[in-house]
Parts: sequence; structure tokens; C-alpha cells
Amino acid sequence: MAAAFIHYFLGVGIAYLFGYTGLEAVVLGLVGAVQDLDFLTFFFYKYLAKSHYGQLLMHRGITHTFFFAFVCSAVVFVVSPWISLFVLVNFMLHIFTDYVTAWGVAPFQPFSSRRYSLGLMTIFDLPLVLLSVFVGVSGFFSVNPLWAFASFFGYILLRGVLKKRLLYKDLVPMGTITYAFCFPEDDYTVGKVDVLGREKIITVPKTTAEIDPLLLKKIDAKVEKSMLSHFLKYPTYAEENNSVVVKDARSYLFPQSSRFRFTVHFDKELGDLYVMAAGRKIGLH
Repeated sequence: MAAAFIHYFLGVGIAYLFGYTGLEAVVLGLVGAVQDLDFLTFFFYKYLAKSHYGQLLMHRGITHTFFFAFVCSAVVFVVSPWISLFVLVNFMLHIFTDYVTAWGVAPFQPFSSRRYSLGLMTIFDLPLVLLSVFVGVSGFFSVNPLWAFASFFGYILLRGVLKKRLLYKDLVPMGTITYAFCFPEDDYTVGKVDVLGREKIITVPKTTAEIDPLLLKKIDAKVEKSMLSHFLKYPTYAEENNSVVVKDARSYLFPQSSRFRFTVHFDKELGDLYVMAAGRKIGLH
């Protein structure tokens, strides 16, 4: 989720565009954030990660898809075509807003699990938050919400232009103006660059020990099934206490980033894969 309150304020703005005012607009704004109720599935990650349907049920899964948006809109259409359109606009804007952030969405599930992301900003990008608040409160101050939405989308367009000016590809936002990049050569070349072009680069070895290539393939296959491959695009491997520890190469340059604040462990004796995050051990397979 681009923080849920962003979606809420956008929902309030949409309510004003649809002619609702006052308390009605405040309440109907919740429709913009309802898809993020799927965050509750994080409490069941240990079990969902082992399920074939885990990717559908986790956050930014089925609730963040075109299928879900159209089905919900169709159900509401039976009661009110106007409310149905309101729901559809809210759900589609929610998907788009998450699409522009780092984690992206898989909007074509359950037919395709491929994720899409413009990767322009993090989910807590301060200007995006402030502009969403502007959208939400505009109607209360007799400001045409269309102008507020224009500023919101204008900022997204500006971030897109600034990112396109940078020399590197596959940039991932790591702060308000900072992006990470990585080149998978013999070792990884990991770097960060901001919208002003200032950069820092380090080299990260892919492995810190001689590890059987067949074992690495086995680990990669398990990671691919665990819903973590999106966060381990550039895996590094190290041996530790009869386990192979897997981290994304970018974590060495951004150790405090919530995106990389976990490690994947493969127990060589038991053949089990598990995650260590916030001091918790979460079994995967």
C-alpha cells in the first residue's frame, strides 16, 4: 500500500467529484482504502507462504487487481450504477497509486502473477502524502478537487521525468529523492543515485564461500516459490552455522531499509527454507 491514508484522502476527493459533501464524503472516502484491509494477511504469512494461493491472498494480491475491481463494481451495480462507478474509480486509482511506488502490483492476477511498478517513489513519499491530503481537504475549503488531483498527478509526472533523466535502469526508490541500482557482473556493482545525479557505488561479492552450484539452484527455486523473489532480485550467498544465508546485494548499501530488513536461510541438513525478520523465524517450506 502507498500508505493507506493516501488512498483514504484520494477517496474523499473522489467523493467530492461525485457530488458528495461533508460527512458523506468523509465516510465514502473509506472506499478508497478498503483494498488495504488485506494487510491483515500479514499475521498469517507463515501459513500463506506455504500455500499455492499465497500470492493471491497476501497484501497487494487479489484485492489489488482489475478482476477484483470489476467484480466488486458489478456487484454494487445491482444496487446503484452511480455507486458502482464510484467504487470502480476508487479501486482503479488505488491500483494506479500503488503501481507508481516501489513494490508495485500484479493487476492481472489470478491470470498472471507478473508484477508491474513504475518505481518512482517509496510508499511513504512525503510530497505524495501531502498532496493526497490536499486532495482530501480541497472540497472543505471550496477548492475544486480537480485542481487538487491535477497537482497530485502532476507530481507523479514530475517524478517520472526526473527519474528518466538518470543514467541507470531498474532504479528502485529508497528515499524521497534517492534510488538504488545494481549491475549483476562477476560480482554485484551496487549504487545509489539521487535526482540531482549524485551517486555512490560499492562492490558486493555474490558469494563469500565456495557453495555447490546445484545447491544454489535448489535454493533459488525455493525462493521463487516463497513470494520473496521480488525482494531478492540480486541474491548474495554466505555460509553460516551449516546454513546458507541469502540477502539482496542492495541491502549492503541500504542496511536500514525496510525493503531489505530480512534474511533468508536454507538449512543444509533439513533442506528447510525460513526467513529471519525482526527477530522472528518464519518457516517457508
